[in-house]
Amino acid sequence: MANVDRPNGFTPVKTLSGAPWTSMVRTVGVADGGDIFVGDAITLSSGLAAASTAADDNIIGVAVGFGKKDPNSKYWTGAFNPDDQNTLYYDDSANTHTDWAVFYVPVDDCIFEAQFDGTPTTPTVGQGYGLIYTTGSTVTGRSAQEIDGDDVTDIDVKIVELPQRPNNDVTAAFGRVYVWFDDYEYRLADS
Repeated sequence: MANVDRPNGFTPVKTLSGAPWTSMVRTVGVADGGDIFVGDAITLSSGLAAASTAADDNIIGVAVGFGKKDPNSKYWTGAFNPDDQNTLYYDDSANTHTDWAVFYVPVDDCIFEAQFDGTPTTPTVGQGYGLIYTTGSTVTGRSAQEIDGDDVTDIDVKIVELPQRPNNDVTAAFGRVYVWFDDYEYRLADS
């Protein structure tokens, strides 16, 4: 059975330490100049979050939501837009970036599921791949970033597990694997 072509960026599935990934969610302000979608690998641009767009970016995490500051305080209200509950992604052209934060899962202890862009070269545990940096869907709010199945030289992620499911053939086009990021950096919380 053929795999379904449904790119959705990176989805946190478990951690190396065994801790729940939901307890690791952090926030950082949003950089000006680009949309960010749920599932996007993010990097820092002048201390603010931006969707990763190039190989070997130092990834800090994967976006899991977006929040807006309460206009009457300096605190984030949560991973939603209090002005519009239908907000699915951070739309840079419609928002003032200084009012927003991205909620993200740090990559240093997390394992993510992602899809290949086509038929991969030798999908085995430990094999590294580059990424396809594509803008996400404004309809679903999900990332369209994928693993580049042909790029085994510009390593951004490494396979840590080949999930065995009836609807997932990891050797065929659009197979899904569990990965960790090869190039990442830590971001210390604001004090």
